[in-house]
Order: sequence, then C-alpha cells, then structure tokens
Amino acid sequence: MSLQWRLFLQAGALVLLTTAALFFIGGRELRQQEVEQLDERLCMEARRLGNPQREGEGDRRMAEDMQRKLRLDAPDQLRMRWLGASAPADAALKDWFGPDFQADWQAARARGEAGGRSDPRGRCERSGAATPEAEWRLVRVHTRGGTALLAAQTTALDAELQAVWQRTLPVLLPLALLGAAASAWLLAQLMMRPVQRLREAMRRLTPQVLSERLATRGEPREFRELIDAYNTMLARLEASFHQASRFSADAAHELRTPLTILQGRLERAIGATEGRAVQAELGAILEEVNRLSGIARKLLLLSRADAGRLDLHREDLDLSVLLGDLVADAQMLAEDRPVHADLQPGLRLSGDALLLRQLFNNLLSNALRHGLPHGALEIEARAVPGAVEVDFRNACAPLGPEQRARFFERFYRADAAHGRQVDGTGLGLSLAREIARAHGGELLLLDSAADRVALRVRLPHPTAH
Repeated sequence: MSLQWRLFLQAGALVLLTTAALFFIGGRELRQQEVEQLDERLCMEARRLGNPQREGEGDRRMAEDMQRKLRLDAPDQLRMRWLGASAPADAALKDWFGPDFQADWQAARARGEAGGRSDPRGRCERSGAATPEAEWRLVRVHTRGGTALLAAQTTALDAELQAVWQRTLPVLLPLALLGAAASAWLLAQLMMRPVQRLREAMRRLTPQVLSERLATRGEPREFRELIDAYNTMLARLEASFHQASRFSADAAHELRTPLTILQGRLERAIGATEGRAVQAELGAILEEVNRLSGIARKLLLLSRADAGRLDLHREDLDLSVLLGDLVADAQMLAEDRPVHADLQPGLRLSGDALLLRQLFNNLLSNALRHGLPHGALEIEARAVPGAVEVDFRNACAPLGPEQRARFFERFYRADAAHGRQVDGTGLGLSLAREIARAHGGELLLLDSAADRVALRVRLPHPTAH
C-alpha cells in the first residue's frame, strides 16, 4: 500500500474517531440538558403540589395534568406525595425506591432567588434515583406547610432522544463519512505534496537538468530537510557527472591527434616496406589503431550527448532513400545473410543526415556482426501518426533477461566472444540511442523470442514539431 493511501486511511480513521467522540459527547450533553429541563418542570409541579390553594383540585386530576406536562407515557411513571411539617421524607423515599435508598440532594436556586432574594414558594432540591426497572428524577420542595416530593421516570425522555437519533443518524452518518473521507483525502494530499514534487523532480532527472534544484520555501521543516538533502545529493551528482563527462571528452579529444599521426605513419611505413610479413604485421597494428580511433570518436560523441551538446545540423531528408542505400550496402557485404527490407517510400523528416546515417549504420552492422549465420535480417520502415518508425528484427543466439537488461550499456557485449572473434566495441547501440534521443526520438528493445532481437527507432515527423 502506498504512503498516500496509508495517510488517507489513518487520517480517515482519526477523523471518524473524532466525529464519533463528538457525537458521543454531544449526545451526553443533550441528555444532560433534557434532564435539567425535566428537573425544572418537576420543581414547578412540586411547588404546585405544595400550594395551599389547590384544595379544589383532586389528586387524580392533578396527576393526569402533571403526566401530560411532563410528557410521560403511563401513570406509573410519576410518583408524588405531600408530607406534613412533621412527616419524615426518608420514609416515603424508602417506600418508593427500597429500604437501602439514599438520596443525594442537590439544591437548585429558584428563578426568584437569582438576585439573592428568597423564594416564598420554597427552594427546590433534586436528586437521582434508580430501580431495576428504570431511572428516576426526584425533587423535593420545602414550604411553610410541609414538603412536596415528586419523582418521574426518564424512560419517556430517553425514548424521545432515541427517536431523535433514529431520525437524524441516517442523514448525519453519511454526511459524517463523506466529511471524514474528504478531510482525510485533503490532508493526505497536503502532506504528500512535497513528496510528489520530489518524485516528479526525480522522474524528470536527466543529465541536462542536473542543475535544477527544488525550492524549500513554504514547506514544513521536516520536508525542507528532505529537500535540502536531495538538493545536496543532486549537487554532488552533478559535479561527479560533469567531471566524468569532461574526462571522457578530454581523453577522446587528446587521443585523436596521436592516433591520427600514428595512423598516417603506419600507412607510409606499409607503403615503404617490401616484406610481406612486415606489411602484414603493420597492417594488423593499423587495424588496431583504426579501432582505437573509432572508439575515441564514439566516446567524444557520447560525452557531448551526455552534456546535451550534441549539435544537430538539421535538414529535410528522405529517410527512405537513406535506408535504401544502407540496406544495399549491407546486402553486398553479407552475401550469406538474407536481408529483407520493407521501406515505405517518401518517409521525410528533419534531422542530421550524418548522425542518422551513423545511427542506422550502427544498427545494421551490429545486426550483421552478431546475427546467426544464414539467419534473416528484416528491416521495416513506416510512417505512424506524428513519427516515423524503423524496425530491425534479427536472428541471433538466445539472449537471457539479464543480457537484454544490459543491452544498451556502454562497453557491454552480449556475445560470449568478448575478445576479437567478433569485432565491435560495445558502444554502437549506446551511441545510436543517444543520436535518436538528440532528435527527440527513442531507440527501444522490443519484446521478442529469446533467439530474436527486435529494435525500433522512433523519430518524430516534422508535423509533430
């Protein structure tokens, strides 16, 4: 699972837990408010019970009216008693709730007592009570004539709250889940933004953009440290790359002059020598000098390509004609190899004719050199939307996944004859790919059977520029 998804799930779980906690706390606060309102109504009704002017109102009628005002469902959910001045309240309470009942009375100031004035109706005291069947709220009001006791079950109150939750949860729960998901996704996106910037910078990393650095302004401290470490690593990588690139370019450049001089002297020495054995030995040395000269020339081109300084002298050219000439030369040089070409006529593009000729010549010579004797070499060139594609399919000795993974590695040669049984330097394919990339294209190794090599050169068409 990716880090972004882990952050999303963790943030979502945290938001959901927070929302659930808020619902729980909110539910408790709501019930507490309802209980306080029930206590206030009980206090009012208890004062009414202790009012001396209520003689004309029967207890039954009063109980029915209290049940309606307190929103109780049944008469047995209400208990009331008027005690004289000398009657103890504890006996009535134990009669209601059992002999072990102990009331924890809490005095509540009446509304008329807020400014410090005494309420002639008496102070209301409240408490809670519990039985195996239900929970009760109990109030006691002391007056000059006696004490009024009133108790009501909270069953109806809890039923009302449950009905409210049943009505609101189907609406609130999806909204809470949606809000949690949106909040978690936004949080994950915000936390992953610096990592995504770093990832995109790494994806764009090429030798030509090693000088680019990521800005740390506005980023959190932890991510600033990560970006600073990346920029430091990039600076070291840039210095090492430029040093290696300059070394390759300087070495190749310095080798060109002595190799050219040595080549010329060997050619004169061969012409001035009459012994065939000496001429053969000098010819072998000249062949090696030419090979070193070719390596130096390719290294110089590769170093320029690495540094992004491979200059292209673009011109409009007919790729079909260029490939046709190279295929004709290949057919003459490899009489034992069938070379089949299917070249679509009129394939035109803008490019450097010398470099493109070297690209396709490298691919042809590599295919002829490393292909199986009498194995077919197929070349197909065609136009596709926005580009021109040239495919090379060659029969060869079986290549494993490790060899294919290192196919474009410099100085790597997949054949076992890494000596001189098979000529080559291991730079031709690397140089061909760099030339294709310099033209805005690519050289790809396609999936094929183990005993087949399929290469594709894709070059942008002029209409794609």
